[in-house]
Amino acid sequence: EAVAKVFESLARLEQILGQHRYLTGNQLTEADIRLWTTLVRFDPVYVTHFKCDKHRISDYLNLYGFLRDIYQMPG
Repeated sequence: EAVAKVFESLARLEQILGQHRYLTGNQLTEADIRLWTTLVRFDPVYVTHFKCDKHRISDYLNLYGFLRDIYQMPG
């Protein structure tokens, strides 16, 4: 049940990021940074150790794009 909720949340985030560049619109916020830190370790930690392997982050086009965009920001 907990694993299902994780993937429901990822699906909802995928929808949000399909409509906006960031979680709350077009400006980067602390919420985006906090999401990024969770997503960047999702596959190596949640998939590998916790067996939440229904999908990988790269399966979500918007989440994966969000990860790449923030990773490439200077600073």
